Amino acid sequence: MLKALSVKQFNEYIKTSIKHDPILSRVYIKGSVYNIRNNGNHLYFSLKEDEDIIDCVIYYYETSDISLDFNNGMDVVVKGNLLLNNYSSRLTIAVNSVDKDGLSEQYLKFLKMKEEFNNKGYFDENNKKEIKDFPDKIGLITSIDGAAIVDFISVINQKPNDITIKLLPVKVQGQKAVSKICKSLEYLDQLSLDAIVITRGGGSDIDLSVFNSREIIESAFKAKTPIISAIGHKIDTTLIDLVADKSLQTPTEAGSFISRNYLDIEVEYKKYLRQIQAVVQRKINLYTLKLNVLSKDLSYKNPYRKILELENSIKILKTYIDKDIQDRFKDEKLKLKLIKARLEASKNLIELRKKQISIKNKNGEEIYSRFSVKDREVIEITFSDGSIKAVIDNG
Repeated sequence: MLKALSVKQFNEYIKTSIKHDPILSRVYIKGSVYNIRNNGNHLYFSLKEDEDIIDCVIYYYETSDISLDFNNGMDVVVKGNLLLNNYSSRLTIAVNSVDKDGLSEQYLKFLKMKEEFNNKGYFDENNKKEIKDFPDKIGLITSIDGAAIVDFISVINQKPNDITIKLLPVKVQGQKAVSKICKSLEYLDQLSLDAIVITRGGGSDIDLSVFNSREIIESAFKAKTPIISAIGHKIDTTLIDLVADKSLQTPTEAGSFISRNYLDIEVEYKKYLRQIQAVVQRKINLYTLKLNVLSKDLSYKNPYRKILELENSIKILKTYIDKDIQDRFKDEKLKLKLIKARLEASKNLIELRKKQISIKNKNGEEIYSRFSVKDREVIEITFSDGSIKAVIDNG
């Protein structure tokens, strides 16, 4: 019976095998650059061919000898040593040479499609649909397993609102994701929603490539419902961001945008509610006092008749209170508008008058400096509403 190896023994065996293998110890690999990232010391990126990926790293002490003039989507040939990461058991190429081989076919295809859609007007601001200030019917397309759905809904629930969300869970990466997202868009577009949010919790360029597919871009552009994209990336822009009516970075930002105006409504509502309650309470106190006085007369007056009179009086008073509340609300609102308009007009007038002051000497020449006048010299000061003469007194 064979003796089992420990994890450490197995990793050491793999490392030794790589070290003595003439192909693996010194590798030359060609691929398309994706997902470039820098952690402050080392430069990390991936090489991709179709769906196959291998990780690469350029250590900080190698950068002086390596040309770093390459970008995502570019074909390169790297030379380096194959390493095994003990913590992740992943194979990584420690790169010591990078040679450019031009843009990859896939990236050129992306650029061509981007230019095609741009020429068709898919990204024009004039074609963007307006999103309501207070949307209350939202469609949500995202993965049911990701953090995006939690981030999006939790932000919306932080404010009182009447927003309802129609969730269609889909895959957000892989070949099957494209058709699922397109079908979800077409379905939600028929429900008369205020907006459709397409979101995911971020990922590498490869993970996000599904949102550059022609089918999704065309479906988003043709939709009658405004589209909001929140793909969870901070650097690269996908085509869905360009065609969307509103592009945001994260699911959290999308939730904040949807519910952005509901806090203002809550504050204003509470303010007016307090005012109305105060008016009503004063009326209630007043009429309570009157009812107490009238109740003392019931001992020598017809109770039934008095009750009918009081009921009718209360109805009239209620009508008066309702009308009084409405009239006060309108009057106060109008006063605020008038005050604001007057303040703005006064401010503009003051600023205008400041700019219209000029000072001239007796020869009519403009004076711009205190050093241009002499003691006891007569000057003329012109304001917007008239002129005065003054004599210089230097003390």
